[in-house]
Amino acid sequence: MSDKQENALKLLVEMSKRTDRMHRRLFENHAVDTFGIHRSQHMTLMYISRHENASQKQIADEFKISAAAVAVTLKKLEAGGFIVRGIAKHDNRQNFINITEKGKRVVRETRRLFTAIDYAMFDGMSDEELEFLMVCSEKMYQNLVRAGEMTAEQLKEKFDETVV
Repeated sequence: MSDKQENALKLLVEMSKRTDRMHRRLFENHAVDTFGIHRSQHMTLMYISRHENASQKQIADEFKISAAAVAVTLKKLEAGGFIVRGIAKHDNRQNFINITEKGKRVVRETRRLFTAIDYAMFDGMSDEELEFLMVCSEKMYQNLVRAGEMTAEQLKEKFDETVV
């Protein structure tokens, strides 16, 4: 790989990370300002919206976090009126969590917000630029799929001469 290619690669990776961070920051700032919820609360609310009668354990397993961490998030969501918790009629030891109408409204509005931010990100791009970006993005994705099939050692061996 030439120095020019290596510099371009580093710049593209940094630009991709920067774009991702900005997208996330825009959403998080608007979600907090508009709905008073933070990222982990939003992610949990979205999960509950897709999984009726979810359990605390299911949520912990999904996000690979402790049940205690989930409990803190659920407590905040419940206090905000976004979810309700209950006890299963057939088993008093089993709790379930459902989304309220207020929570459903937040889910709808945050989906709209995500879409608006996505459109803003591509604003002013021509059809040709969007097509080129799609082709490049698909190639990058397929490259990562292939890399995911390799061990860490195989990856380093294949690309060792390009890794600084």
